[in-house]
Amino acid sequence: LVLIGNGTGLAGLAVHLKAREQARRAGQAIGPAWLLFGERTRRSDALCDTALQAWLANGVLQRLDRTFSRDADAPAHYVQDLLGQHAARLRDWVARGAALYVCGQRDGMAQGVDQALRALLGDAALAQLAADGRYRRDVY
Repeated sequence: LVLIGNGTGLAGLAVHLKAREQARRAGQAIGPAWLLFGERTRRSDALCDTALQAWLANGVLQRLDRTFSRDADAPAHYVQDLLGQHAARLRDWVARGAALYVCGQRDGMAQGVDQALRALLGDAALAQLAADGRYRRDVY
């Protein structure tokens, strides 16, 4: 499962992580999960950092990549930039069956993520992922 979002989109993505946490507690096997997430500044916007770090530490998340668009030292300024930085890993996860869930801002982030995914995976592959229910967007 690859979760991609920004800002308040974390609420829609966190539901999946909470469900995975509950499933794991119930003894169910869960597959790997990766969150790519963007906010404005690390200092004032990392509101759920404690929960994210806990999910990473307890294995609910296998990977967490974050960026902060207004921090000068951020290696990537937007979540779609993270996709490009991790292109090979993303392609590998998709090849191994990962679903892509996008949640957050319709204007800007969602468009940028869609463009980045099309560039990395190709239009036909993204259309097939959508047809298979493996590319889902909850954008507003």
